[in-house]
Amino acid sequence: MRYDVVLHADEPRYWVMLLATLAGGVLFVKAFDRVADNQLAFARRTLGWVLVAGNALLPLYAMLHPAQEFSIHRSLPLHFCGLNYVLVAVNCFAMNRTLYTFTAFLGTTGAIHSFLTPQLTVGDAPLVLVDYCIRHGAILFVPMVMTRRYGFRFPHRGWLKTYGWAVAVSTLMVGVNWALNVWWPGPVSANYMYVWEPPKVKSPLVRPELGWPWYQIPLHLALIAHLLVINLIYRKAAPVA
Repeated sequence: MRYDVVLHADEPRYWVMLLATLAGGVLFVKAFDRVADNQLAFARRTLGWVLVAGNALLPLYAMLHPAQEFSIHRSLPLHFCGLNYVLVAVNCFAMNRTLYTFTAFLGTTGAIHSFLTPQLTVGDAPLVLVDYCIRHGAILFVPMVMTRRYGFRFPHRGWLKTYGWAVAVSTLMVGVNWALNVWWPGPVSANYMYVWEPPKVKSPLVRPELGWPWYQIPLHLALIAHLLVINLIYRKAAPVA
C-alpha cells in the first residue's frame, strides 16, 4: 500500500472528487432546508448515525481488506479533519455549542485545504477516495446545517478560543506521534496533524526548509487568517450569540 499520495489539479479524479463533493454538499444542505420543523430532531439523529457508520467504514475496510493495511501510524482519526469527522457525528446527539464552534471553524478550514491540496495518507484505493470526499464534505457542510436549521451561533471571540484549542490539541499530538514512532516503530512514521514533519503537498504555506518546528509558523498564521475570514462569513450569515 502506498502512503501519502498527493493528488494534483491536472488529474481528472481531482476534479471529479471536488465537484462531486460540492454538488453533494449543496444537495445535502438543501435537503435539510426542506425538513419540516417537527422532523428536525429525527433528521438530526439519523444524520448522526449515518456519520457514525461513516467513521467506521474505512477502519473496517482496512482491517478486512488484505490490500488496505490498518496502521496505527496513519489510520487513526487523529488529523484535524478526522477528529472533526468524529465530532460532527457526536454533536448530532450532544448538540453542544463548544463542539459546534470547534467543528465549524476547524472543519471548514481543514476541508477547504484538503481539497486544494489533497494528501491521502493511507493510499488511493477507490473506497479511500470516496471516504475522503464524504469525510471532508461532512465537516464542511454539517456545521452549515447546524447553523441554518438548529440555531447554533458562534460565541463572542469564538475564533480565538478555537485557535487556543487547536494549539493545545496539536501540541498534544506531538507527544502522540513521538510515542507511536518511538515505542511502536513501523514502515511509516506517525505524522498526525502534520506536527511531526511537513505535509508533502506543494503549497506556499508548506516550508519544509524551515525545519522542525518552525515550518509550522506559516501554517499557524494561515490558520488565524482563515479563522477570521470564517468568523466574518458566519457572522454575516447569522449573528454572534
